[in-house]
Amino acid sequence: MTTRLRPLRALLAAAVLAQSPVAHADAAAVRRTWLERVAITAADESCNLFSDGERLALLSGLYQAEGELLRANESRSEMARLATEVRTRAKSLGCVHPDVVSVAETVRNGYRAFVKTTYIEYPAAHSIWGASRSVHDRWAVSQTDKTSAITFGLRRAPARPEEIRLAIAMPAKGAVPSSVQLIMRDPSKMPEPWFGAFSKPGPKLVAPPRSISRIEWAGKVASAKDAVGEPIWVFTFNTSAIPELEQLDPREAIQIELVPPSRVADQGVKRIVLEVGDLRAARAFAMIPQATGAPAAATQTASAAH
Repeated sequence: MTTRLRPLRALLAAAVLAQSPVAHADAAAVRRTWLERVAITAADESCNLFSDGERLALLSGLYQAEGELLRANESRSEMARLATEVRTRAKSLGCVHPDVVSVAETVRNGYRAFVKTTYIEYPAAHSIWGASRSVHDRWAVSQTDKTSAITFGLRRAPARPEEIRLAIAMPAKGAVPSSVQLIMRDPSKMPEPWFGAFSKPGPKLVAPPRSISRIEWAGKVASAKDAVGEPIWVFTFNTSAIPELEQLDPREAIQIELVPPSRVADQGVKRIVLEVGDLRAARAFAMIPQATGAPAAATQTASAAH
């Protein structure tokens, strides 16, 4: 049965860039916001309505709303059906339809205020991605494991802040690990998200077994300083792993394994389990170009509804 949707004018007219916190946002409100972002993004694909920055802001909001719906246990198949229906309707209006023209201008106006924000936190069930647009922040997107003080995410290259690398950083103490591995579900081996034995999200993160995983090896290690000047080791992975991570379900876990060098007595492998979360949304936000001469707004926590 086809779901009854609001008139497309209303569907398009939301504050699609809003990511300020909302108390008690329910699944229905998040679903409406997500569909609004699906609709205007589809119109942009047909009509090239927005600048790169405006488009990245829309995608960030779209991905974040999708993550919230999945965490609310919305059906992936139903979401795909609704998205197809809304995209088809939005594209059918054409590029000069008054609704499309009006909403595109609303988005542009909203973006002028939104672009002043330089840092947003994207909370998920178990962790938070911090996303920074400032070229002065070495981490574009990151989350830190509190137990080990290890940080994982997207790190700007020294002297080339436009170059983003998938990296892990750890305090430079003891012996440097002989290797660092990133373990994530391989969709070619296991098409459905992996949440553990019962294949549904539980109270704890469960890393995928190696039999259904893809393993990425860090290519090199470099010495660096953290934000307060303490020495760290930074391991970087192939950038091809970034889209592989982003295609995972945001509720899934990934695992980082630190293998000690053979010369140390303790040969135990250190394992750190992290949540995929809204990595896509955080990266899209971090890639929004800086607003020329605009003061930074206060830090925000992303929320899908407004």
